[in-house]
Amino acid sequence: MISLRLFVPCVSAAHADQARIPVIRDIAIRGNIRTRTEVIRRELLFAPGDQLDSSLVSETARNLRQLLFLGKVDIHVRKKDGTADILVEVNDLYARALSPLLSGEAGELSYGLVALDYNFLGRGQEVQLTVEHDAISGNSASVYYRMPRLLGSRHALTTRLDGGQEGYDVQLVFARPLHALSARRAYGASFFMQEQVHRLYANQGLSDRYTQQAGGGALWLTRSFGNRIKYRPSVRLSLTDRRFTPDPGYTYAPRNRRRVLPSLGFTVWRPRYEKARFIYALGRTEDLQTGSWLSVRAGLSHKGLGSDQNFRTFQARLSPRFKPYENVYAFTTLFLSARHRQGGYFHLFSVAELLTYIQLRGIHTLALRLRWDALDRPEDASQLLLGVNRGLRGYAPRRFDGTRRVLLNLEARPTLYRHPAFVIAGALFIDGGAAWTPGLTPSSLNFASGVGTRLGLTQVYNNLILRADLSYAFQDKAWQIFVGIGQYF
Repeated sequence: MISLRLFVPCVSAAHADQARIPVIRDIAIRGNIRTRTEVIRRELLFAPGDQLDSSLVSETARNLRQLLFLGKVDIHVRKKDGTADILVEVNDLYARALSPLLSGEAGELSYGLVALDYNFLGRGQEVQLTVEHDAISGNSASVYYRMPRLLGSRHALTTRLDGGQEGYDVQLVFARPLHALSARRAYGASFFMQEQVHRLYANQGLSDRYTQQAGGGALWLTRSFGNRIKYRPSVRLSLTDRRFTPDPGYTYAPRNRRRVLPSLGFTVWRPRYEKARFIYALGRTEDLQTGSWLSVRAGLSHKGLGSDQNFRTFQARLSPRFKPYENVYAFTTLFLSARHRQGGYFHLFSVAELLTYIQLRGIHTLALRLRWDALDRPEDASQLLLGVNRGLRGYAPRRFDGTRRVLLNLEARPTLYRHPAFVIAGALFIDGGAAWTPGLTPSSLNFASGVGTRLGLTQVYNNLILRADLSYAFQDKAWQIFVGIGQYF
């Protein structure tokens, strides 16, 4: 009797709290011009008749901001007499563009043209056509198409067709991603066929060149458990068949191989987001992932399954994320991948990286990157390159090479002018780095410094940032101009 008397009031209080939660009566969507209303509505994680859940409202806003063709996203909730009316305000971006491609240096210039639409027919589909002349690989063309909601479902279909003077690449991916934190499963299948040319360099000169022909596919399934902390086990089966042929005049090529690789993975992740501006983008509201995570994966290659070799694979990634002060973000990554067989470990690849962003007066940023990469006993002849497009502005793209690489980038990003349609910013930077092979080449650091400008187009798809840097290489005593898209890091 005593326990019954204590229990009844608790149940009554629970029902009272439940009754006080407003019920969603109406949902209105406003501001979309080119985007169809149903494209926005299908991303909502709530519907009329549901009880109002503030966490789902915040997650819906994040999901909508991830769409490349939407800019400003605000969700307003008006409560009255036990009901709630919701207004979803969005801002369509210009999602269709014809963009030039330009990179490289004098005597080694790559150029091309990209026609794209991130909101094809107003349905949120992505289409991209590219024609390009690469200074190294020659002429090529590609077609990319992605349907994020196949026939209105949660499934996505992605296709890519590439062809050029040095081969082709055909890819097809069918997947059901984890579209919300509450989603319990994800799965997919992929298929690819390709032919491509690989190059190895020594002292900026071409040392080996070979052609790879490959085909294969993969199947995967992921389950998700937990609320505040997510636990996600996964299983994956991949199949690849690769053939290698040295080009005329060269002798080296990796050995042909066929791999059937089943693997198990596990991820622990604490979802945590924070809205910020002027970190990666210029002026856009960004949903920074400030929650840490750990993921591990182990697999097996065995001749009994159809592989050409017996070995085990291991992979681990630890990504602690911190916010030590109100205006300071620190994102770290520790990654290790290796294979093991009776003779010991081989094909080791490791990364350690620290990214730090300090926000000044709400619109300026001081950015720092420290990174270390290492290759050890690789299965194929592999190398790490260092140059203007790999962390060291002022130097040629393949200026340095080796099996070890270290980077230091410090960049001040002052915001100079803000307009509703664009943001103009500057950059003052110092880059340092080295790439070497222990016992063969020296590990001396090389430095460069320079200035740059950034133009953020806030009304264009994905809030496009155009970047131009002028840098001086202290060791080579040379100037170089580097043009690209997006922040350098």
